[in-house]
Amino acid sequence: MTGNAKVQHDVPLESLTRLKPLKLGRHYHKIPQFIKELAAKHPRIVSDYFLGNYRINLEFNKAEVHEGREQEAECIYHSAFGRVGFAIDRCLLTEVLECYYGGSRLPNQSEPPISVSEQRMRTRLGRDIAQLFARSILGGATLGELTCYENAYDETQWEYVAEFQYTSHISNKQSSIFIYLDTHLVDELTSRMAKPVANQAAVNPLEQIKHLPVRLNCVVAALQMPLSEVLGLRLGDIVTVRLQERCDVMINQQKLFRGTIFEDGGSLLLTSLESVKKP
Repeated sequence: MTGNAKVQHDVPLESLTRLKPLKLGRHYHKIPQFIKELAAKHPRIVSDYFLGNYRINLEFNKAEVHEGREQEAECIYHSAFGRVGFAIDRCLLTEVLECYYGGSRLPNQSEPPISVSEQRMRTRLGRDIAQLFARSILGGATLGELTCYENAYDETQWEYVAEFQYTSHISNKQSSIFIYLDTHLVDELTSRMAKPVANQAAVNPLEQIKHLPVRLNCVVAALQMPLSEVLGLRLGDIVTVRLQERCDVMINQQKLFRGTIFEDGGSLLLTSLESVKKP
């Protein structure tokens, strides 16, 4: 026999590519790369959420998209576009609970059974992070109202599972957050990706400028010290400062408005005390 054989013997099953008829001729193959590119383009979306709400600084490592996962989604929500699932590594969930409610677990203590507070926190995180994920992949739109979906007789078929890996600056542990996408939600993504791109020339440049991201700087405390005392500071020294009652909010060192800091539900918030000055 000459040439390439048409029958390949002893080929491992995992090396074969399975074709799904519903994916043929559609943009399903672009979904994983699309999610990875958005995660690399906006790495601080979820990190800023944890920092602002739970004072946990997470460093984004990478994003992976899987066609399946052995572990089932811990929370399933029903939306206008389809079902979305959520799961989070327990080490990160425990860290969120400790920062939100206070207290800590001993290093050698075994993991306690899942509590009601842990279940509530997981459900809350699932809703918030799913909406953040939706805004990035749907161009600013949300999934609408998310309601918990519980049906023991209907097994949800997930098309893709997006995994986002982070490292906590508090515990130095790496953990992952998982977003499950069902067929209907993936169909919505593929239909949006198949739509022709709008003519950029017809868009008003001023409207485009309004959508540019800007960084707001707010100095909440300031202290004047002699240079000799500054040079004499050592690790562990405590410097007494007082929060300013009024603080300037600036963009690129240009004052935008004056505001004040207050606490609500364990989170620090900034409110404006005057109208925003137009440039």
